[in-house]
Amino acid sequence: MFLPIYIEYDIYIRMLTEDDLFSLLSHDTRRRLLLLLEGFDELCVCDLVAGVDLPQAVVSRHLALLRAADLVVARKSGTWVYYKRHPRPAPWVADIIAVLRAGPGAAVFARDAGRVKALRAQGPVCCEPHDRSNPL
Repeated sequence: MFLPIYIEYDIYIRMLTEDDLFSLLSHDTRRRLLLLLEGFDELCVCDLVAGVDLPQAVVSRHLALLRAADLVVARKSGTWVYYKRHPRPAPWVADIIAVLRAGPGAAVFARDAGRVKALRAQGPVCCEPHDRSNPL
């Protein structure tokens, strides 16, 4: 006899292992994207493209991998997709990301962040005006 069992959704979320995390962070583009999202809270894909100065297709592919690992979440507004870091990462994951922000790559993050700030200072360029003019 089959008995349906109702289990809360969170149980099915794949647990990120150390190997998974370090594999994801082994690519500099994914590290840079993750650090930008840590620094700005929520960014449109066009902001991220400007920040890392890479083609949109490349950025979107790396964001998809970060999203599949539950490191970032996305929301769609019209034709635009906005990303932010996962609101509740595992404590050990948050610790590793904090170390990355303070590590040797901090200069690269500062350069990327500067590009995003410069784009935002120009006003609405690609995203919806009300979303881009709102400082996060």
